[in-house]
Amino acid sequence: MDKENRMLDARILQGQGYTQAEIGAMIGVSDRTVRNYLSKPPLQRVRPVRPSRLDPYKQLIVEQLEENPSYNGELLYERIVNLGFTGKKTVFKAFAAQVRRRVGATAVQRFETEPGRQAQVDWKEFGKQTVDGRTVKLYAFVMVLGYSRKPFVRFTTSMDQPTMLACHVLAFRHFDGIPHEILYDNMRTAFAPDADGCWRPTKRLLALAAHYGFTPRHCRVRRPETKGKVERTVGYLGNNFWPRMEGLALSLGGLNADVMSWLGAICGKPLADFGESRAERFARERGILKPIPLSDFDVRQPVPLIAGRESTVRFETNRYSVPPAFIGENVLLLVHPLSREAELIAGGASIRSFTLDQAGSHSIRVDESDRQAIQTRWARDRERIAIRRAPKRRVRLAVDVEIRSPAAYEAFAEPPATEVGVW
Repeated sequence: MDKENRMLDARILQGQGYTQAEIGAMIGVSDRTVRNYLSKPPLQRVRPVRPSRLDPYKQLIVEQLEENPSYNGELLYERIVNLGFTGKKTVFKAFAAQVRRRVGATAVQRFETEPGRQAQVDWKEFGKQTVDGRTVKLYAFVMVLGYSRKPFVRFTTSMDQPTMLACHVLAFRHFDGIPHEILYDNMRTAFAPDADGCWRPTKRLLALAAHYGFTPRHCRVRRPETKGKVERTVGYLGNNFWPRMEGLALSLGGLNADVMSWLGAICGKPLADFGESRAERFARERGILKPIPLSDFDVRQPVPLIAGRESTVRFETNRYSVPPAFIGENVLLLVHPLSREAELIAGGASIRSFTLDQAGSHSIRVDESDRQAIQTRWARDRERIAIRRAPKRRVRLAVDVEIRSPAAYEAFAEPPATEVGVW
């Protein structure tokens, strides 16, 4: 401490204009010693680091908030208390706020994925539109390959899970291959939070991923830049393609045909960042994608129904005939979300396949193979009912009866009792 105080005094005296020799004389050291003092930077006092009761739990807090910066603080505090934290809540809140600020201020680093490694998925909403003569909500499913930026777009009128899975199948066909992993945001049809607030893939998405051999990954909540490639494509779809549709009579089939033509055009244009087009980069990426399985994943939505007394099932206000043998039985209707192709299943066997009528049209469709069987069944049922309702008549049998006099029955009477004398 004496040496440190001398150094501080030397600096103070130097600031007051004294020479090194004068400073040495004033503090009792040689001018050479003063020169050595002043040539070194001033030492900073190191404060001792005191241990905190929060130290064993800081890593858990950091990992959770880096995974989900908006994770509920009360829930996180309860978790560390259950693990044994006995410190003050204010200490936890101060540290959690510090971590949130650091995570939120983290610089965004652009990264490139190798060919075939990753694809990114998102939805674009277009609000209510008149499509095929009906006012519906219109959406666009977008998948983009990370390396080549080659996109796939499919317009739909729903964002439910069967539609999302069916769009995956079409995208894999479009790319003629499958990336090793696919990145999603917090769309509930793909990922959902568990009881601990961690996002997990849904069962149907896991089944799709197992069938095609890719890994579903979830990007950080409120961090759209982690899937910036698909975000830019979604923005370009809204700013470049959609204005071309203004004033046109929209149909779902027409939109999907037009957007595929638009995709073909933009894939031939060079990318500013690379000096080559999406098509050129995809030519290198295509051979690295995983091959498509021989069979598609079954994305059809199962709808349980009961065959009514009229030998029909009812779906979306429309009725479809079934063989009369299934009246009163449970049947399963498998509906494809995009093509609206349907299949009736009963007893584990397929009854028939057909295309559904437009929802809400109140149509009745009777298959020709059912028509004669239904009429025969109705005739037999009417005959059975007629027999059951017919009045029942009593039938009297003709019997010859002999008329006799009452005296004829005296021969069958018992003889009178004989009196017995008493000895």
